[in-house]
Amino acid sequence: MDVVTRWNSSLDMLERYLEQQQAIAATLLSAEVRRNAREIDTLEPADITDAEDMVRLLSPLKKATTVLCDESRPTVSLIVPLKHMIEQSMAQCDEDSSTIAQMKRAILKDFTDRYQGEQNKFLQESTALDPGSGACTS
Repeated sequence: MDVVTRWNSSLDMLERYLEQQQAIAATLLSAEVRRNAREIDTLEPADITDAEDMVRLLSPLKKATTVLCDESRPTVSLIVPLKHMIEQSMAQCDEDSSTIAQMKRAILKDFTDRYQGEQNKFLQESTALDPGSGACTS
């Protein structure tokens, strides 16, 4: 199970399931599995749609994590732009299922109290002063 603030393993699991969905369905329908199983639960089409939507929802979080884990350059100046990107990707849409809307609210709630006050000011200054961030112009 994921740590509360890390969604990458859940994303990886969902991506792998969706990638292998046909093979999983074929296996669950095989005579051998059916003979040895009392009851087989499968996902409904709405569940598959939710899984696909979750992959789209969680992908920006994985991207941010990957960027921040890059040790080849300083990352403090990337926090504000990445936080902004995540907040934008979590904006509510009319097309969101109730599951996705609930996940977006939970993720945004988690982000609400992060990097406030002086800490936020420092991060914004770091972003503005980093020549690699694109915030500075020559």
